[in-house]
Amino acid sequence: MFSGALLSPVALVHAQGSFAYTLFTPAGIRLTPGNSGTTTIVATLTAGEEHASNVTLACDLISLPPANFSGTTCSFAPSSVIPRKEGNSTVLTMTVPRTALYGVYNVTVTARLGSQEPIAPVNVTLTVGAKIAVNPTAIASTSFKVGSSITLEVNITNSFPSSGFEIGLFYNYPLLQFQSLDYSGGVLGSDAQPQRICINGLTVDGLGASCSFQAAYDGTGVVSLDLITSGGSNTTNPVPNGRLFSITFGVFGVGFSTFHFVHQLLQNHHNATEGVLQTVAYDGYFTNKDCGSGLCKPPLVFFEPPLRPITGRPVSINGTAVSQNPGGRIIAYNWAAGSGRDVRTFNSPQGNGALQSNVTFVFPQEQVGEHFVTLGAKDNYNATAYYTLIIQVFKIWTDIGIESLTIDHTVGIVSGTRVHIVAIATNNGIDPENSTLSLSINNENRASQPVVNLQPLHTSSLSYDWDTTGLPPRVYRVDVLLDEVKNMTTGRILENDTLTVLGHLLDPNNLRTAFVQLIIPLPPRFGLFLGLNLPETLLSGIVLLGVAVFGVGLVRKSRARNPEPL
Repeated sequence: MFSGALLSPVALVHAQGSFAYTLFTPAGIRLTPGNSGTTTIVATLTAGEEHASNVTLACDLISLPPANFSGTTCSFAPSSVIPRKEGNSTVLTMTVPRTALYGVYNVTVTARLGSQEPIAPVNVTLTVGAKIAVNPTAIASTSFKVGSSITLEVNITNSFPSSGFEIGLFYNYPLLQFQSLDYSGGVLGSDAQPQRICINGLTVDGLGASCSFQAAYDGTGVVSLDLITSGGSNTTNPVPNGRLFSITFGVFGVGFSTFHFVHQLLQNHHNATEGVLQTVAYDGYFTNKDCGSGLCKPPLVFFEPPLRPITGRPVSINGTAVSQNPGGRIIAYNWAAGSGRDVRTFNSPQGNGALQSNVTFVFPQEQVGEHFVTLGAKDNYNATAYYTLIIQVFKIWTDIGIESLTIDHTVGIVSGTRVHIVAIATNNGIDPENSTLSLSINNENRASQPVVNLQPLHTSSLSYDWDTTGLPPRVYRVDVLLDEVKNMTTGRILENDTLTVLGHLLDPNNLRTAFVQLIIPLPPRFGLFLGLNLPETLLSGIVLLGVAVFGVGLVRKSRARNPEPL
């Protein structure tokens, strides 16, 4: 069944050149209706390095409800990439219309070589949520003198009815000092009651025994509020847009303060089917400082998610940031993992004084799943900004596959020729693996090679000399199979890159097919050779026009799946 499912003629015509690759995305896209979001798509070469060429990326939006997502767009920068062993990335930007429904969806990203049909599907998780934002986004004026005060709102738009929220907002203390908080008249209605109010790690008005309900972020420079309705979800508006609460700060200096959401949770306590509602946070800032040609602006901050983040292993991430202020330069970076408080301990310059923008995390073994990772950057005017991605952390990454299948003679071979065949397996995973390479010709097993303790990114090869003496003229099929890594108890495949064919979970990386043509010698007056005619070729199940065709080993992949717990 394995051979029949994967060696169908339909699968063969989808081979893309003589190289193989996978697509992977370590992060989904979170956005609000009418807006855009981005993620990174990584093309990783798994075989045929010498033949790799540009593949073009595209989105398949068929899973999105057409009535609500009409006008959704995808763009890639760059639009095509050459898969590399170390991974080659492009940035996907999606924009959804204002009619987009709240929820979590799968969007399929595919790649194609030239005019061939698209292959290599990977699912990108698209989260459309309510917008929680600081209003106004910028409070910027030199008129805010020491002793004056400012008031900002935390607003919500594009939301389903909700019964409560938890929000933690970070600000620059002591430039700004908390004065008051007003949650009356908000979208939750008049029966909304605070459960806890914490300012700089201390409770307000005796609400809550302590500020430990979110100990990960409560502390100096954080205002957090836990508010819940007593009667149920707010039902005054079908889509409750407006103010959640207001905060008033006193101005105690000249400078810059980001208003950064270190935590936000919108929930429906009274409807178990809805539970926690999707949200996307938008920061704001305050400044009364002139940065040379006008008021200070926050830096532009960005980082790409890591390729394959694994628990218990170092995960390296590189960030970038650019100051928007005249003569501005980034003087500090700060990374935080998780949804907790920004610890505000900036990385210090290393060695020769060059500022390091990279970080290495180690996620504990039990922390499989989604993680918030935030990069903060500060320039020499003390203007700060933050960029957050949700990345998917795996327990382990396992992927062993066939890198190449080479045959020194494939077309117009006379019986008696010795054909040299070499198959190479590579470990694309992170741990040593064991397997077996086996070779068959027309479904007859000819050779096998144990793959023992193959180290990450190392290769193992199988060589076979095929003596064609006495064989009749026809097209012969050469199959190389590499055993998948499986759970020894359950037999389930543990590899992350898999494809479901006819209900069976398979790894196309582990199969490679080629074809060899034997012909009949001609009398001298007819030339050197006489090839097989068309009917004879069709009887062998394939039309071969002077080339060796690599098969399903090149048909790439469904999304990376979470491996079975080990």
